[in-house]
Amino acid sequence: MVDAPMTATQADRAHALAGWRDRLHAALLYAFLFYVLIGAQPFADPSAAQRVEGNVVDRFGVLALFGLALIVLWTNRRAIPGMILPGLGLATIVGICLASLLWSDFPALTARRSLLLFFLTTIAFACAAGLPSLRRLHTAMFVACAVVIALNLVGTALLPGIAITELGVRGMYSQKNVAGIASMVAVIVTVTWMLGARRGRDVAIGLAALMPALLFLMLTRSKTSIALTALALAVVAAFALSERLGARFVLLLVGVGLLGLVGVLVLFAAYDFDLAQFSALFTGDASFTGRDELWAFALGAAQERPWLGHGYGAFWDVGADNDPLNRLDPGTWLGDVEVGTINQAHNGYLELWLHIGLPATALASLVVVGHLLRGTRWAVSALPRPERAAAGAFGLILLIYLLHNLTEATLFVRGIPFCNIAILCMAGLTRARSFAIAKTPVG
Repeated sequence: MVDAPMTATQADRAHALAGWRDRLHAALLYAFLFYVLIGAQPFADPSAAQRVEGNVVDRFGVLALFGLALIVLWTNRRAIPGMILPGLGLATIVGICLASLLWSDFPALTARRSLLLFFLTTIAFACAAGLPSLRRLHTAMFVACAVVIALNLVGTALLPGIAITELGVRGMYSQKNVAGIASMVAVIVTVTWMLGARRGRDVAIGLAALMPALLFLMLTRSKTSIALTALALAVVAAFALSERLGARFVLLLVGVGLLGLVGVLVLFAAYDFDLAQFSALFTGDASFTGRDELWAFALGAAQERPWLGHGYGAFWDVGADNDPLNRLDPGTWLGDVEVGTINQAHNGYLELWLHIGLPATALASLVVVGHLLRGTRWAVSALPRPERAAAGAFGLILLIYLLHNLTEATLFVRGIPFCNIAILCMAGLTRARSFAIAKTPVG
């Protein structure tokens, strides 16, 4: 009886500590999400010189988040051992990017840019370490996306001269393609969040957030994002119907998919296996708006350093005098373009090959695929519906991430919104097994 007051005091202290831990984690998670989805320079278009030097606000913001992440990791250190093995592949890729400092063409740029990737990845893992469930991360992403889409629409209405371009609405971003990515992610997160909802009120809230996201997506006129969003919604519908209609519907989907694949192969053969002409059948542009010439240039540059690359962050945005396009002779659109305008290969796999070599790029792709399969596995597991919806959302985002990198470069490209979102999804999925064990009945 004498120890009772001490036990109660200890319980109060533990409860207070848990409250502070949760508040710190929530602050980090939402600050990181808004940093990822908004950036440090909304409604601005950094010049080539600014991209080389970096942004002071961005730098101090990331360092502040990193400091908070270290505190969150310490307060949630019990979760770390369970994340080590699932997160080993991701950590290896970041380690290779840091190590490329040793062979980089521009070591100072590689040091700064690989450290940024390291900081952002650490922040994402800290966000994952403090999660009580996958649904919590899913909900945070849903709230952040809804707020950011609303800000984009309001900003577009108030600042049309900045937010609206001839090619489409860019909102607060540097170009319409980035705006398309943000709205695409918002649609995927919102639709899957609604599938995990258990109350009609939550579904209504989700619908209210979905309409602005779809509107903003259409306004961006980003063809890639619109097409990938349609594909993502088709995948969500297939999963939802499979769960409701059972194994026969799954077999039907497999059969239709196989027939479709055979049809595509036959059509490809009818075009004499000419990839450019076959692609033009669907896109209307065999050059992919000039990307074919850029891809040829990037492939040639990658083959100059096939095994280790030029160093992480040491190919583009390296200063006007060292710009890789300087080696091209005038006479083509790529050779005549203003220095600094092109700062990516418009293919994530080629881009990463340029930076860290072909073997590391293959490993990076496998790491993303591994997390995608992990998300799919937990999406069809016996976890509660909100958890399965969250795992499915993260896996679907990673699938779209892989496809998106066929025409854009975001695969482990530091600071790019889609890269940060993908890393956060992968970090979240490292906790899936821990949550599954915690929800498995004993005996």
